[in-house]
Amino acid sequence: MSVPRPADAAAWWLRTALGDLTAARTILQDDSLPPRLAAYLAQQAAEKALKATIALDGTEPPWTHDVVLLRERAPLAVQVASSGIDTVRLSIATAAARYPEPGDPPYSHDEAALLVSDASELIELAKELLETAGADPSSWAPI
Repeated sequence: MSVPRPADAAAWWLRTALGDLTAARTILQDDSLPPRLAAYLAQQAAEKALKATIALDGTEPPWTHDVVLLRERAPLAVQVASSGIDTVRLSIATAAARYPEPGDPPYSHDEAALLVSDASELIELAKELLETAGADPSSWAPI
């Protein structure tokens, strides 16, 4: 079994993030679908984008859904550039969107759209980092 090169592992994480983001955006465009699904997929996209930045140097990303922790483990440039993104809100979406409490209000379209926007910013940061490291953007088709 071969071990993937760091750039290949990072690109795989980025491609999965792009797939989740594409699905989240699609859900937001369909009023018949619950926005909580877009919120959950936005969190997943953000998580995987940060894992891409961690994997770029050959480090195995932590197996966690905690976007706050992942940002702390990301390269310093990503930490600084993402300081305006509410990673706490993204982390909360993991459980709140997947397993909403019976008494909690559902995610609104605007709340989910904000999470999608934050995830989009993290993906753009990951893309910039990977391109700077010499990765080929033409291989980043969403999966």
